[in-house]
Amino acid sequence: MSDIERQNNMPGMRRLRNRTDYQELDGNYYLDNFVRPEQPTFDTEEMRGSMQYILAKNIGQYVVVEFLIGTDGIMRKQGMLYYVGRSFITLYDESANNFIICDVFSIKFVYFYFPGDRPRFNYNLLPGPNGEPGTGNRRR
Repeated sequence: MSDIERQNNMPGMRRLRNRTDYQELDGNYYLDNFVRPEQPTFDTEEMRGSMQYILAKNIGQYVVVEFLIGTDGIMRKQGMLYYVGRSFITLYDESANNFIICDVFSIKFVYFYFPGDRPRFNYNLLPGPNGEPGTGNRRR
């Protein structure tokens, strides 16, 4: 089975592909007015073993990604790994039905979850009054 077939068979990707607003046209993918270009393979000598290569092999997996902000700040984002580009990744946040574009070069750690498992907090939300991550109210 090719990488593309395996990625398309991931449960999260199957849910997206079954939506009425999902379209594939000329190698690009359209979902809810969001255009995803054709997925690069990263299967070259220079890219094998790189962060992009590893992430591209795991499209469709649920992840929490930690980014280094400045010299000592860590920010977390979570969602289904939807796309991996040369300099960015795209996460799909199913609970909010939105896409998050993230800089690949500030990624420090990526946590992969077993199917059906999710993190305890929603790291895409702002901290709540007690400072606990992912417990704040979502802005409207």
